[in-house]
Amino acid sequence: MLLIIDNTIEGVGSSPREIRSALERIEPGVRIVTERFENISPEHVRTLNPSHIFLSGQSHPWDRYSREDLAGVFHVIHHAPQPILGVCGGQQQIALAYGAPVDLIERITPGEGYDGALRERGYCAVAVKAENGIFDGLPETITVWESHCDEVKKLPDEFVCTATNETSEIQAMQHASRPLFGVQFHPELFDEEHPHGRIILENFLQL
Repeated sequence: MLLIIDNTIEGVGSSPREIRSALERIEPGVRIVTERFENISPEHVRTLNPSHIFLSGQSHPWDRYSREDLAGVFHVIHHAPQPILGVCGGQQQIALAYGAPVDLIERITPGEGYDGALRERGYCAVAVKAENGIFDGLPETITVWESHCDEVKKLPDEFVCTATNETSEIQAMQHASRPLFGVQFHPELFDEEHPHGRIILENFLQL
């Protein structure tokens, strides 16, 4: 069973549904449970006992999320034995759990929240710095879907950067000793012309 932690507020944002759809394409018939972030607790995750955990993208700037509502997910990020993959906002959530800064890539014009912020969007080239793990079998440069205004500004302690590009330096990161991975892009949005995201998900599911 796979667990998707839904990091959207009030159902805004398609990330959890798109991750679920991609996983169903890769493993037809697999059981998938989607649970909202504020309902996550260590006890609930132990009861579900998933084989893998996905952290979805978020729908709003992180200052809209209270530390109290994120506490359960942060505990799971720090202590769950299962492989965890943070997707887009999910990578940022891992960074926040470890005390690393997350902020806008850049503000282009005055505005509040994401209004006036630079957004990296579309299929983009990303340079891979890891030779195994979720990037096993992939070329040095991959093409993946991006859609984000925030980014991880500094690697958390105990993490290494595993992919990068000119827009956002930390395009992917991995814990040095635990199966804890983050990607700033959306591997779930793949197609026949852009298959690299699918390979990343397949590699993760084999961990």
